Amino acid sequence: MRKKIVAAIASVLVIGSLSACGSGSAQGNTNSGGVKTIKIALESQDPPYSYADNNGKPAGFDLAVLKELDKKLPQYSFEYSVQDYETALVGVKQGKYDALIGAFFKTKARAEQYLLSTPYNYYFMNLIVPEGSPINSLKDMNGKTLDPIVPTDGRYLAIHDWLKRNPKVKITVPEVSNQSTFQDMFNSVHDGTYDAVYLSKAQYEGVASTLGYKMKVTDIVDGAGTVVLYNKEQKDLQGAIDKQIDSLITDGTLPKLTQKWFKQDNFALAKKLDVFQN
Repeated sequence: MRKKIVAAIASVLVIGSLSACGSGSAQGNTNSGGVKTIKIALESQDPPYSYADNNGKPAGFDLAVLKELDKKLPQYSFEYSVQDYETALVGVKQGKYDALIGAFFKTKARAEQYLLSTPYNYYFMNLIVPEGSPINSLKDMNGKTLDPIVPTDGRYLAIHDWLKRNPKVKITVPEVSNQSTFQDMFNSVHDGTYDAVYLSKAQYEGVASTLGYKMKVTDIVDGAGTVVLYNKEQKDLQGAIDKQIDSLITDGTLPKLTQKWFKQDNFALAKKLDVFQN
């Protein structure tokens, strides 16, 4: 999800006296009508999930989700900004931002540092390989090497969970301290340094036109829910948003948004793959 998987293209959006801005950022900005301003960071380079447009403004599926949530929560007013991955994470943890949204998976480490929402979307992993590659599944990766993944990225947990379930398949997953950009990930596979990128089709398509070459995208090989990350003091905000996420799934709003942005109903697909979380 970095989520999301991710890269210089991936920056997650959330990050004065930092502790003073933390939980107090929303509580300290309540207008006369009792509406609290909630500062939300979005990852700046993770299309189509969240990114900065040509004018530096927030854009993408995650922003569309936030706007639907904002309509349902008259007690809050959302204020958006785009930040790089690390800045956003630190900013939310320290309280400069109240929440962060991007292609983030739920992990034990994140649950220790942040409050996490119920899944508002599902992220599906594909393998992106050179044209003509015989690789079509994770089992075809036996004895091969994935493009490196930073251990804090939800993809790292997902691939190692898959390997635990499939112990006969041996895939090398190099670790890095800083995640490459999407372009660099694809370049390293295109030039033969690694055998495949473990990422979503949507994220490949988000930068495909800038690469100068085409790659093959396999069918979906895995999936996981994506969640909002909150500052630890934002329990009320977490509860309010969770309630509305459930409502927007039930009334079809979020499934329709996934149809618009990903050309598929991500919730129906998650149920089919048995990864849907109530």
